[in-house]
Amino acid sequence: MIAAVLALAALGTGVSAGQINSQLQIEAGQTFELGGGQKGGFVVTGKNTGRVAVVVYGLREGGKAPVERGTVAPGGAVNASFGPGEQALLRNTSSMETARLKLTINGDTSALGMTYSANP
Repeated sequence: MIAAVLALAALGTGVSAGQINSQLQIEAGQTFELGGGQKGGFVVTGKNTGRVAVVVYGLREGGKAPVERGTVAPGGAVNASFGPGEQALLRNTSSMETARLKLTINGDTSALGMTYSANP
């Protein structure tokens, strides 16, 4: 299981635009958590390159429950925007197989935290 936390260092106090390209893998029964607390928004685009669906949620800063944005079927595309302070949650729907996505993240990427958690 990938259980690392990757934090990108902030480059000053302003909002910094940038781009991250990722061949993301989400283990079975896991959710990938991206962002939360950043000053600006960001956009996640890409394609589900695996064999299992991934559900995309947004969790607003101070929010109690995530809001579903949609399901990305195998071979399907994702294009979701997240506001300042909002967290993107990408949940593997399988309890047995790893999900795989090819993603590009644009916007305020200067301080996006990234981690994994168990599905609720």
